[in-house]
Amino acid sequence: MSASPASSIAPLRPDWQRRYRVIRQIGSGGFATVYEAHDVDLGRRVALKVTEERRGLSARVAREVQAAAALGHPGIVCLYDVFTDGDHSFIVAELVEGEPVSRLIGQLDDAAAVEVARQILDALAHAHAQGVVHRDIKPANVMVTAEGTVKVMDFGIARLSGAETLTAEGDMLGTVAYMSPEQASGRRVGPPSDVYSAGVLLYELLSGENPAPAATPGERLGCISAGRLVPLDKHRPDLPPSLLDAVDAALGHDPSRRPSAADMAAALDAVLVSGELRRHRMRPAEVSRALALGERIVGAVLAGLAAWSLLAALPAYPPTWRLPLAIMAFVAWALLPAGGLAFLLGALAFPLFNVSVPVGAVYLIAALAALLLARGRPVTALWPVLALVVAPIYAALLAPLAAPVLGRVRGPLAAAWAGLGTCAYLVLAGVGGSPFTFFQPASGAAARIAHADGFVTALARIGAVLFSPEALLQAALWGGLAVALPLVLAQADRQRRLVGGGLMGAAVVLTYSLAPAAFGHAASPQGVVLTSLIAFLVTCGLAVRGVGRGVQEARTSA
Repeated sequence: MSASPASSIAPLRPDWQRRYRVIRQIGSGGFATVYEAHDVDLGRRVALKVTEERRGLSARVAREVQAAAALGHPGIVCLYDVFTDGDHSFIVAELVEGEPVSRLIGQLDDAAAVEVARQILDALAHAHAQGVVHRDIKPANVMVTAEGTVKVMDFGIARLSGAETLTAEGDMLGTVAYMSPEQASGRRVGPPSDVYSAGVLLYELLSGENPAPAATPGERLGCISAGRLVPLDKHRPDLPPSLLDAVDAALGHDPSRRPSAADMAAALDAVLVSGELRRHRMRPAEVSRALALGERIVGAVLAGLAAWSLLAALPAYPPTWRLPLAIMAFVAWALLPAGGLAFLLGALAFPLFNVSVPVGAVYLIAALAALLLARGRPVTALWPVLALVVAPIYAALLAPLAAPVLGRVRGPLAAAWAGLGTCAYLVLAGVGGSPFTFFQPASGAAARIAHADGFVTALARIGAVLFSPEALLQAALWGGLAVALPLVLAQADRQRRLVGGGLMGAAVVLTYSLAPAAFGHAASPQGVVLTSLIAFLVTCGLAVRGVGRGVQEARTSA
């Protein structure tokens, strides 16, 4: 055998065309061209990847290729041969007929997407056990055969891609999209980097979006390095919590805290076995637009109703201003939700300062905090308004039951805030006998707050209403319902869903029946308790059957 070039340990084969007959070009990328070829000696079709020698097989890369060639796993494309002709480097690999995952984004149902990722991670676990790291997991490097078998390509040759030297912005953006934070920062990468990249791939299969959206490679690198990722539940709050948790873990910023490829594969396998995923196909872009539009419309309506009701309760502007201000709040929210929230809170400042300066000062601080905390999803600040709008028909529980659409964390927090806000409003407005304030009689709390002689006194009296034992208990109950409902809906077994719904109903009925006596209030009228129970069952039924199933169907298509 002739000597190899000094920069490579691959065999020198200037007569390679005697053995490998090129049939056709089947692909090209930023660093290589791939051909279908016929191996004359062994009588089989192969994939022939060709790169220029200057970007070819250095001794280190060639050793990695040889290590990858020893991997024997059905999910890893076999490497057969490595050589050079002096001008080009050649890698001969198994020819895979199928579709790259890059063409399947937005085309797979949820269960199929998770199965693809599970097979990728199973292949990675095998390679990692042999000391081989891929370094360039992305949709273009994963094939799915007609039989549904996943094949991971380019093990051991990721260094050939020279991702840090690519000049084509599209290629660079596509490569950067799947980089781990340590890879984006130029640090040494190991198996956790592959797990991160596989997590990004699964995220895209489930949502159609990249967790680090950006227009340029630089912007994306910055987002990845800083860990500024959009949680998957922002796009897919309907997915099982176990799946959302698995994706979040894979996308962890700290490599040492990510699961191993084997553990991640086991977690996805558990999701598949549980039957929590239905065989529906997402249309991510349509779903995202529909959810954003629906949330904007609901927020605009709630903003208009809040302005109309609160300005009536706090007369300070001329009466003829009430309707225009409510319309302006609606329009401002419809155009820009954050701006609509700012307008609504600003419009209420003068009436509250008109009550008293201390009350206005407390409100101003609270309004600024609300703007800051709700800037991501402004509608959460108005979630108590949703409960109050439907409270007269005993359907206030719609607020905690609908809150999960806001996300796994934001949803329960919004539900708890609605519980606090609803109680506080009804007490301050002097509304007694409500089933959602534990039948607490009307009090003079509003008058006492209005006559507070200082900021601290006003703050203490407002806090006493907002954080009363009754309000805190209701906040805990509503927050618990927002946590429990997705868990109940995620159960594949109908009996479990019925038991879970029954336990939720029992918790509501017991709380609203027993709490008044515990807090020293009058006993709950049995007729109102019965009405509350019926209203809860109807509302919960709508959520489980109508909202749960109907919204799921609206988000997906068979």
